[in-house]
Amino acid sequence: MSGPNQEATAAAVVVLPIVSMVLAVVVVVTGGGAASSPASTGGCGSGGTAQTVADIDLDAEQMGHAQTIVSVIATRQLPAHAAVIALATAYTESRLINSAVQTDHDSEGLFQQRVSIYTEAVAIDPVRSTGAFLDRLVGVADWQTIPVGVAAQTVQISAYPERYQPNAALAAELVDQFWPSAVAEAVPSPLAPGGGAAVAICPGAGGAVPAGEFVGPRGNNVAGTTTIPDGFVINGSAQGIVAVQYALAQLGKPYVWAAAGPDSFDCSGLTMAAWAAAGVALPHLAAGQTRNGEPSPTNLTQAVAGDLVMIPGSGGTAAAPGHVGMVAGYVDAADGRHLYLIQAPMTGIPVQLTEATRWDGQIVAVRHIA
Repeated sequence: MSGPNQEATAAAVVVLPIVSMVLAVVVVVTGGGAASSPASTGGCGSGGTAQTVADIDLDAEQMGHAQTIVSVIATRQLPAHAAVIALATAYTESRLINSAVQTDHDSEGLFQQRVSIYTEAVAIDPVRSTGAFLDRLVGVADWQTIPVGVAAQTVQISAYPERYQPNAALAAELVDQFWPSAVAEAVPSPLAPGGGAAVAICPGAGGAVPAGEFVGPRGNNVAGTTTIPDGFVINGSAQGIVAVQYALAQLGKPYVWAAAGPDSFDCSGLTMAAWAAAGVALPHLAAGQTRNGEPSPTNLTQAVAGDLVMIPGSGGTAAAPGHVGMVAGYVDAADGRHLYLIQAPMTGIPVQLTEATRWDGQIVAVRHIA
């Protein structure tokens, strides 16, 4: 193989043990070590599994988002009462489901913030939307002493102000559960909103997305690294995280045409094996994988862990792409957000992480698998 475009057409599917789904759906790696030893998710504790709280059944996604909100507030060094107000608001507005479907004119996200006011990049990002809510909350007079519902309404300006207060009890129980670990693990970082702590979207928080324009190098779509960069964040569904963690464990293994592990891979062999680890069968062909899952924007602004990204390569076409990589995670650096793909590029270049900006102008399809 001479470029990142040709591969085997074998239809075999690698059957791998399904990794436990009780995993952090966002992993922050603070050093360039092995992918099999992720660092703490920073304030995330034990969230991300379905629970019944205050007689309300919350699934893993809802619990993960609740924990994210609490973590953000702890990093801002605000009191726990701010978390009660924020959680009561988010549960009232979205039931803690991070939906990108715009309702009530153009509202979306956990806090159902107006895109025309907050921007979509903020509204749909759990960390940034929480920060935006807090920015307004701390400007409310006596917010620490007035009723939760009044404080929430003052920020949200809802047509239904009576909805917030009934959810204060649920919010208080969630804060009781998450606050100790959030405070204990909040670490100062100049990259966080307001110069607070580095924040990770917490376990179970499916649907969180990188926001805004990505920064990074252009050109040479096979350039990359076999080392996980500092501050690497993986966000997405539980299955997406399993797929990415499997793929990260293959960094440095050689490219071999038609291979699908365990010792070597071609491009679609890597993505096929990674998703097999998460319990999802894909064909061993980049063009065939474009028919799986759901389409996602090719600018990658809605991309999450495990999403497949296709380019024609040197021998494929837009209709039948010859090369595929997978969204792995991102790093927030001083110059902006860097998004990374994991790929098996070509003969002579091992499995590696490549900055997504190197694929700018070439992406013809993005598929969200699960």
